[in-house]
Amino acid sequence: MQQRQELPQNFRRQLSSRLRRLVAQEKLEKVQNCYKIKKVSSFGTKTPTPKKEVRPKSVHDTGDTVEGAANDAAYSVAEAENKSFVATEAVKESERVSKMAEDADSLLQLANEILEKCNSSLLLLSLLFHYLLIHALILDLAGLRGEIVIMG
Repeated sequence: MQQRQELPQNFRRQLSSRLRRLVAQEKLEKVQNCYKIKKVSSFGTKTPTPKKEVRPKSVHDTGDTVEGAANDAAYSVAEAENKSFVATEAVKESERVSKMAEDADSLLQLANEILEKCNSSLLLLSLLFHYLLIHALILDLAGLRGEIVIMG
């Protein structure tokens, strides 16, 4: 089982001062009431995640422990809020792409309907033209002079 550590009474004050300091150092950025880890543009590489302290913490040194816990908590809060923001943006992007796919599908269906109508109209015109040619041939064979005038 994991033991819960008691937080000092001034933990909130220490946490807020640590968050303000990280914002001043431009390691975090405040967005409304949330904190985000600042993105470092380094040719498309992933932003490094903050590493926890490597040195063992002394039980007798409660000042560093509290400050370290406040630092870890600040990073955890900022990281969680950043992940939440990224997830929300991904959902919005997914919905936008889904809407675009629906619109493209509707346009494809409309184009197919127009193509079918054009094909049936062309077929009708072709049949009418052949009918008129055959009719002219029959009249010519019968010796009758029938003139066909095609109005355009």
